[in-house]
Amino acid sequence: MGLLDRMKTIFQANANSALDSMEDPKVMIAQQLRNLDDKLQKARGELVKAMAEVKLIDQKVQETQNQIDLYAERAEKAVTAGNDDLARKALLEKSRLSSELGDLTKQRDDQKTVVDELSADLDKLGAMRDDFARQQNTLSLREERAKAKEEINAVRAEIDPQHIGQEMGRMAEKISRMEAQADASKEYADKRTGANLDTAFADLDRKKPDIEAELAALKQKKS
Repeated sequence: MGLLDRMKTIFQANANSALDSMEDPKVMIAQQLRNLDDKLQKARGELVKAMAEVKLIDQKVQETQNQIDLYAERAEKAVTAGNDDLARKALLEKSRLSSELGDLTKQRDDQKTVVDELSADLDKLGAMRDDFARQQNTLSLREERAKAKEEINAVRAEIDPQHIGQEMGRMAEKISRMEAQADASKEYADKRTGANLDTAFADLDRKKPDIEAELAALKQKKS
């Protein structure tokens, strides 16, 4: 493979990859549904035109048949009147109109076939459109579920159980130190409260000497 072929292949691969990443399934499905609706609308328009054409040909068939009946009646009147030349002209016109009637009848039958084919195609296209609409709902739900799974998996991928376990252990250790510190603070406070009480009661036990009483006792002893 030459260099240009390789570069072309690489470019096509990159382009296809870029297009795949840009495609939104929901948007693409909606666009396909709109395309089908457009085709249905055009097909209905063509069917209406074909049916109208059948009506026009039917009208011409009826008018031609009326003309044939008229010239047949005129030929009879001409024969009755003994005018063979006029009868021949009436019969010639009747023959021409009969040939025209055959062509019109064939056109009408052909046009009816076209109408039947268009109607069948329209029914198939309508059924396809309805089926595609049902698929759109199903595919949209599948897309939403797929996106939800992707988001959940992305979150799960970001979660490191070992790291979380380490963090939980570290937090538990920190809380244990806080609890130990609180217990130590309480114990220290309790000790200080107890020491103060002991000092207070010791002060009460240590009475100051009563000099006057002691002096009076000495005087009484000397007397």
